[in-house]
Amino acid sequence: MSKIYQRKDGRWAGQVWVTTPSGQRKRKTIYGSSRQDVKQKITLFNVEVATKGYVDTSDMTIEKFLSEWVENLESVRFNTRNSYEDNIRLHINPHIGKIRLQKLRSLDIQRLLSTIKEKGLSPRTCQYVFAILRKALNQAVKWNMINFNPSDGVDRPRVPKYEIEPLTAKEAKKFLDTAKERKDPFYSLFLLALSTGMRSGELLGLEWEDVDLENGRISVRHTLNAKTKTLAEPKTARARRVIELTDLATHALKEYKKEQAEIRAQADSWDSTYNLVFSTGVGTPFDHSHLTQRHFHPILKQAELPRIRFHDLRHTAATLLLQAGEHPKVVQEMLGHSTISMTLDTYSHVLPSMQKDAAKKMNELLQESPSKYLSALQCV
Repeated sequence: MSKIYQRKDGRWAGQVWVTTPSGQRKRKTIYGSSRQDVKQKITLFNVEVATKGYVDTSDMTIEKFLSEWVENLESVRFNTRNSYEDNIRLHINPHIGKIRLQKLRSLDIQRLLSTIKEKGLSPRTCQYVFAILRKALNQAVKWNMINFNPSDGVDRPRVPKYEIEPLTAKEAKKFLDTAKERKDPFYSLFLLALSTGMRSGELLGLEWEDVDLENGRISVRHTLNAKTKTLAEPKTARARRVIELTDLATHALKEYKKEQAEIRAQADSWDSTYNLVFSTGVGTPFDHSHLTQRHFHPILKQAELPRIRFHDLRHTAATLLLQAGEHPKVVQEMLGHSTISMTLDTYSHVLPSMQKDAAKKMNELLQESPSKYLSALQCV
C-alpha cells in the first residue's frame, strides 16, 4: 500500500514504485487536493501501468509533449487542431521546445511571450499562444507528468480592445454602388455581407443548397477552411443558423445564379466537389486574400472610403440594425453570437445613441396627461 501524506504546502502526495522499460526501479510521486484524490489517482495510475506499461516522461521535451498532446486531443474541430499545430511549430517550439517538460518554469514562459512580442506579433497572437500552452500544461498536470502548471505564475497577455470601424449607411450604399458600377463579380457577396453580417468563411463556404431563393432565406451550415479549402462545420451551435434575406439580396442572388450558370456552361471543366455559390471560374473554392486584395480593397479605394477590414462589413451590418432600433436579440441570432451579452459588449458604441432615443421616448410618455399616465401604471 502506497504511503499518502500531507505536505507543508497543504497538498497531499503519495509515492509508488514503478519499473522502467530498461528494468530500473523508480519512485514516482503523485499529488492531489486530498487524501482520497491521491488514492484515486494512484489506483488509476497503477491500472494504466498494468495495461500499457510505464512510460518515463522525465526526459520528455516540450516539443515532444506538445506533439503527443495534439495527437490525443478529443472533440476538437479540424481547423482548431491545425491552428494549434501551426502556432506550436512557429511560435512555441523554436523558443522552449528543447526544454524538458519537468524543468519548464514560469520565467521560461514569460521569456517566450516577450520574445514573440518583440518579433512584432500581435497581442492577440501572443494571447492565443499562451492559451494553447496553458491548456496543454493543464493536461500534463492531469496526466501526472508535472506537479503544477508553470503558466499559473504568468499573467495572461492583454489585448487592447479593437476599435470597430463600421461604415455609415451612406458609406455602405456608396461601397455597393461602386461595386455594381465596376461590375464586380462579388457584388452579391458584398451585399450579403452588409445585409446579413455573415463571416467571410461562411460566405465563401455557402452552397446553393443552402440558399432558398423562393422564400428568401439562407442556411449557414458550413465555413470554408482558408488553409485546406474544405468545408467544415461552424465552430458553435449558434453559428449554425437561418438568416432572412432582404429583397435586394434575393434579387441579386437570382441574377448572379444565372450569370454563374452561363460561366459554368462555357467552362472546359468544372469542379463539382462542392456546389459553391461564390467560386472561381472553374467551381473551386475562392481564396479570402484574393477576394480582399483584388476586389474589396480596390472598391474601397475607388469609392474613397476608409481602408477597413472585410470583417468590418459584419460590424457594419450589426451597427446599422441596432441604430435602426432592431432588438439586440434579433441581431445576436443573425450574427450567430453565443450570447446576447457578447453582442451588447461588441456593439456598446451604439448604445449611447440608443439610450438617448429611450430617454426621449420616456420624456414623451411622462409629458402625457397625468390621468393617462396613472392609468398606464395601474395596468402594469
